[in-house]
Amino acid sequence: MKRSAFFLVIFFVFGTCVSVMAGGTPSPREQQLEQMVQQLIKENRQLNRRLENVEAELSKMKAGKAQKVQAPVAEGATEQEEHWYDRFSIDGGVTGVLMGTLGDADSVENIRSTQDASYTIDLNLNADFAKWGRFFIHFEGGDGDGLNNDVPSFSVPNYDAYKTATALDEAALTISEAFYEFSFAEDRYGFDIGKMDVSVLFDENDVAGDETTQFLSNIFVKSMGMNIPEPDNFYCPAFMLRARPVDLLEFKVIGASVSAHGEDTVWHNVFDDGMIVGQMNVMPNLLGRNGNYRFYGWVDERGYLKNKDLSRVSGIGHEEADKLADNSLTGWGLSFDQELIEGVKGFARYSQTLTDDRAVWNKDEKTWEMIPFDRTWSVGFELDGGLWNRGGDAFAVGYGQTLLTDDYEDENDHTSNENYVEAYYRLMMNQYFALSADFQWIGNAGGDSQRDDIYIWGIRSQLDF
Repeated sequence: MKRSAFFLVIFFVFGTCVSVMAGGTPSPREQQLEQMVQQLIKENRQLNRRLENVEAELSKMKAGKAQKVQAPVAEGATEQEEHWYDRFSIDGGVTGVLMGTLGDADSVENIRSTQDASYTIDLNLNADFAKWGRFFIHFEGGDGDGLNNDVPSFSVPNYDAYKTATALDEAALTISEAFYEFSFAEDRYGFDIGKMDVSVLFDENDVAGDETTQFLSNIFVKSMGMNIPEPDNFYCPAFMLRARPVDLLEFKVIGASVSAHGEDTVWHNVFDDGMIVGQMNVMPNLLGRNGNYRFYGWVDERGYLKNKDLSRVSGIGHEEADKLADNSLTGWGLSFDQELIEGVKGFARYSQTLTDDRAVWNKDEKTWEMIPFDRTWSVGFELDGGLWNRGGDAFAVGYGQTLLTDDYEDENDHTSNENYVEAYYRLMMNQYFALSADFQWIGNAGGDSQRDDIYIWGIRSQLDF
């Protein structure tokens, strides 16, 4: 009831009481006031009814929206109301890297005063089928090798470089991945199958595992390409089974049809040559700090040659040599990341092959080459920019080594383990764009103790959309 009507009613009642007590009849003025009060009460009741109707409609609308958010694909009628294009989402990113060498590395051929650039583009298309899973397509393209062909190190300095050139030497957008994913029990169990990027399915790391935003050198990104010889095409037919029975543990089994060394395609004889990986991730919450402790092992059946047979394949054809290259490559590794204190995370990675007398086919040089090392390790830390009121920024430093095999040291002079240092600072310009300054030092590049130290500077841009 409005305040004016309320006071009129009080005034009317008070006046009527006084009149009754006085034993008199209401005056014309009092009768007029009574009519006004009755009219105001009537109008107030009508306004209250309208207000109640509006509130009821608002409650129905809110309830409908909440139901749609909680169960977008409930049953029959709801599915019919959803548009087909609502199931699709698109995201992606563009990475650009400019790198150059510092100083005069006189003993390193083709490296003095070198500056090279590269770029890659990633476009991801997701089709969400709700309880029936989702389908994922990853388009990728790029140009430029960076310094990877100029620096004679085991670990390439620009792991992001990915050239997809056509016959006209123009970059093309290719379908790198296309796979189906299904999960159930609140995403605790699931499987993926299709064309997948094998290198990202295991050996992950929250601090050192993304070349577009974190470290650029291979040794600080993953063991694929180091102890695990990178397939000629690591986008290949694959599957992954995953299970997280409790919050503390996650298990993965990965199978991939990587092509045999020298094969032209990963789609030929998909069951003949392959690789299988098993991984366990322990995720404790130590003193309220999140961490991941991944342990994995692999068996690579692409066909490797024993070092002692290298002399036997000299001068014979590749097909004849393949008959001798029937050895597998096995190994194990770990990848740890742990929040140490607020805003500080540490990482450690170690990978080792269990056989150190293997040779691999070099498709470009058309020859068998001894695998020079059998162990790699790296450690480092990352500081979050929130420590200096720059949320989104990060500063990180890593140190690592590749350890040579006995066979390689026996066959070569002036050998020594290769050493790496990398540091970067990532500056977030806004929520979509970041710039990173990168510095790398490589000692004993390629396992040669007589090579000068190599110093590399880099600038990376990352645009996400």
